[in-house]
Amino acid sequence: MASVTNGKVLLPVDVTHPTKDLAERLEQIVPLSGLKAHLLSVREELPSYERLLATVADFPEDLPHAFETKAKKVLDGVAETLSTRGAEVSQELVEGPTVAMIEKVAKDENFSFTALAPGAHSKVELFFLGSTTLRVAKHCPGMVLVLRNAQESGELETAVFGLDGSENAKSAMSQAIKTFKLAERGVKLVLCSVAFVPTALTFVSPVEFIAAIESNANLAAETILADGEKTACDLGVKQANIEMMARHGDPSNELLQAAKARRAGLLVIGAKGHSTVEHFFLGSVAQRAVMHAPCPVAVVRS
Repeated sequence: MASVTNGKVLLPVDVTHPTKDLAERLEQIVPLSGLKAHLLSVREELPSYERLLATVADFPEDLPHAFETKAKKVLDGVAETLSTRGAEVSQELVEGPTVAMIEKVAKDENFSFTALAPGAHSKVELFFLGSTTLRVAKHCPGMVLVLRNAQESGELETAVFGLDGSENAKSAMSQAIKTFKLAERGVKLVLCSVAFVPTALTFVSPVEFIAAIESNANLAAETILADGEKTACDLGVKQANIEMMARHGDPSNELLQAAKARRAGLLVIGAKGHSTVEHFFLGSVAQRAVMHAPCPVAVVRS
């Protein structure tokens, strides 16, 4: 199986709630053979909290060392699993604000993408997990792959792409096709564009005016999809492996429904897009995808 382009992925690992099937989730999206995986564990700085705990008689004198010992054990386990699947693994333990440290390492080392795997958390912990995941997806350079809801089958068969006519959305599609070798692997691409007319506009505008806007939006969606198809074909994707889907309604909901309907193994969205069809920006479509998609999500920043 072909290896990933550039072959460098940053894998932040939550050692307090490690994801047991991290390797399986990642391998569904990208071949691990030859992949250079850098495992990162971040110890949050909590000086005031640690000083308070230090007043407890049986509190460990060397909390950082205790954390590093546990983190190393967890990272060693993840590294062993990845290595047996052909990946080249390195490890790093850093201290500081979690999101800031992930962003710094990602930027300094120029990784192909950063992959996050949400694990099993309580409702309270999920709030903080969501906050961290969204902040990394919003600020981390390049592509962020959120490995949520792994599919049952081991092979990636279908990927859904949200296209809104912006260069960012088209660039996100191109980058995902090349990074994950989708053309070589024969993955089916579902190109989805959503014609959207704001509800407030339909409420106050004449019927004829709304009909004209909807007609123009439909034409725009068709043009966007045709352009996306050409781009994908230029990257080596067979036309038989491309499905074009024009939908109507709320873009975030329609993309999630498209991914569910096609039993997609991957949803790809540009971090920021803009056109008369819809805005695919973090805080709306991408945010909902990261938190609620039925499959892994790749958020790509240009």
